[in-house]
Amino acid sequence: MNFSWKIALLLIGVASLTIRALFDSDFGNGTLLYIVVPFAISLVLAFFTKSSEKTSTIKRYFNHLRIATIIFLATSVVLFEGFICVLMFMPIYYLFVSIGFFYMWLVRGRHDDDANDKARNVFRVATLPTIVLVLASEGLIPATTTERFGTATLIAESSLSVAELQENMALPIKFNADRHWFLKLFPMPDSVEASSLTVGDIHKLHFTYKRWLFTNSHEGEMHVRIAKVSPEHVRTEITRNDSYLANYMDIDGTDIRFTALTNGGTRVALTVRYERKLDPAWYFGPMQHVAARESARQFLRDIIMRHPVEESQDGA
Repeated sequence: MNFSWKIALLLIGVASLTIRALFDSDFGNGTLLYIVVPFAISLVLAFFTKSSEKTSTIKRYFNHLRIATIIFLATSVVLFEGFICVLMFMPIYYLFVSIGFFYMWLVRGRHDDDANDKARNVFRVATLPTIVLVLASEGLIPATTTERFGTATLIAESSLSVAELQENMALPIKFNADRHWFLKLFPMPDSVEASSLTVGDIHKLHFTYKRWLFTNSHEGEMHVRIAKVSPEHVRTEITRNDSYLANYMDIDGTDIRFTALTNGGTRVALTVRYERKLDPAWYFGPMQHVAARESARQFLRDIIMRHPVEESQDGA
């Protein structure tokens, strides 16, 4: 595969400027960035790449991915993006780079003389970019926007009483390092300021996110206000969030409902309320639901129960 690295540098520059322009617009978290950009990069790569007839399609494909990866990583460095953004972007980036390669293979790879075969090929070639454009339309206008608000609920039982569990919530908070693998991508709070479980109290979580693992730090805070406290229900609201999490989802707060059991224990249902900020929903929706659900599990274990969670059932 012959490819000019001058073209690669040009692509890195154009991609960086395009992504920066999207970041500075209302479309910086949407499908134009996550679908159209990688698809377009793939088309340009394929257009400027010449392959020997003896080179297999599989080899051409992996060479295509290699160059696309270099462009992707170089662009992320130019834009000072952190490793979390890179890891979240890579699967969908590879998906649409692969679709772009397949599209160009359809365009170049068929030379049928039969009129019917040519007609079928034209249909195939026209269909693929149409599908990409339809997918890219999500979130651009209200009519194509999938519901952004969601909840994740975890229900578990504890041998402690309601009063004991609420006393736990007023204790100093120390998060356990044992977390779900997806949450391990995100840094833990550096410190937590939490004094009591009284209506109006503000609990403050301080975060430091090192974008490049060891350097390029971003500091932020999440403020959690205690909005309601009763024997059956504790409600919290997020009043400030400029931590790294705010780039991906808006967390509205939590609802914690307590049900006393006949054996003296308590059933606790913890619901995390959040708003998805990233499109497309079919990619980021399940990802953010898992993050919210596993955060609820950790909240139950480390703040409310102070012991391993025995899950009884899982909400939506």
